[in-house]
Amino acid sequence: MDDLKPCPFCGGNVRYWYDIEGNPCGVICSRCRIFVKVSGIKRGKTFGDEMKQIAERWNRRKDG
Repeated sequence: MDDLKPCPFCGGNVRYWYDIEGNPCGVICSRCRIFVKVSGIKRGKTFGDEMKQIAERWNRRKDG
């Protein structure tokens, strides 16, 4: 869906992380398994609203 920047710790690919109820709530790295929960997500009426918010926050960081 949205492009997520790679993990800043190991460079691995990240994917969305879901809570026990199946709601997207953050990202998890496929290599080092670090996960980041994004707080304050507003549940949307359209599929993908939450993932868009997570991607915007995850990709906002500055690399370097």
